[in-house]
Amino acid sequence: MKYFFFFVLIIISNRLFSQQISGQVLDDISRIPIENAVVKYGNEVSITSSTGKFSFLKNPSIRILKINKLGYEEKELSLINNFKDVIVLLRSVAINLNDVTIYSKRDYLKDSLQIREDFAKVFAYKDPSIKDVLVKKGLRYKTPGSNLVSNSTSSILSLDVLRTIGLLTKNKNSLSKLKKVQLKDEETNYINNRFSPEKISDITKLEDDSLNNFIEIYRPSAAEIRKMNDYEILMYVKRSYVDFINPNKD
Repeated sequence: MKYFFFFVLIIISNRLFSQQISGQVLDDISRIPIENAVVKYGNEVSITSSTGKFSFLKNPSIRILKINKLGYEEKELSLINNFKDVIVLLRSVAINLNDVTIYSKRDYLKDSLQIREDFAKVFAYKDPSIKDVLVKKGLRYKTPGSNLVSNSTSSILSLDVLRTIGLLTKNKNSLSKLKKVQLKDEETNYINNRFSPEKISDITKLEDDSLNNFIEIYRPSAAEIRKMNDYEILMYVKRSYVDFINPNKD
């Protein structure tokens, strides 16, 4: 008797499985699974998992799947014979986004302002110019034991010795060097904030050495990343990822 029930259970399981519609939603360029895509099957709605997968109980009267995801074209898929392991490829579309300030775990803007405040003297520093080393000399009234300074042109201007030394050695000036270091660090922190390992890993699923290698190869300059909004950075990472996993595709 128990074998009979076991046999019936197998039949029921097979029928239930055969009545399921299952599939996966992927980016059409990178083939990365798309999470949180909305899949509609008649009146039923499913949200894709972190692996891009979804499933429904099959309804013979419904033959259309509709898939929506922000940043991608809406897609309709006709289910004729294939109801299992359906692969849906979504094509990304350009979205014009206004520039926004991105806050990571650390408040980048707050840190930057704090550094600017702490090193205000450094950021305000300017290398001395030739105008700075020329000092105007005013007339002095005659005092006992002194002579009146001549009013000739040669006596109106004089050299500031300390500033002259600064001009001649400005490339070695510690403040000038420190300012360059601080500006370089500020650019580095800006890039790290918008092109962070966490963001890259979330998009590409790369980890450890692979993630570090990717960032080292495709890390943009501060000038380049300032021209990109969030969506453009997303697309840049996706295109770079395709090149990264297919280095010999050409």
